[in-house]
Amino acid sequence: MDETFSLPERIRKKKEFDHLYKKGKRYRGKYFNVIYLSSASSFSRMAVVVSKKVGSAVKRNKIKRWIRTLFRRNKHLFKNPFDIIIIVKKEILEASWLKLQDDYCAAVESISKNNSSQ
Repeated sequence: MDETFSLPERIRKKKEFDHLYKKGKRYRGKYFNVIYLSSASSFSRMAVVVSKKVGSAVKRNKIKRWIRTLFRRNKHLFKNPFDIIIIVKKEILEASWLKLQDDYCAAVESISKNNSSQ
């Protein structure tokens, strides 16, 4: 199982962010919101957005590492390739790893289910 997070799997350009914000669908979770759109590529891509309102740089970086790890370890849950932006909420600071993992898996299931029904 491939658990890497290579450069092609990252959304980094402003143009790509703007396209997702305008055309993407939204999922609202307990610890984060997800903006997603079906991708034309053969793999899913992801970006994480953590506001300064969430905490210090140390806390924000830790949260980004957690989210990237969730993405890397659960790539197989995506039935089709997606471009996703995960926007973190303040509530994530009180979340345990297991709760965060459950919320992430629920989000991926919902995204895959909603997209396959269209």
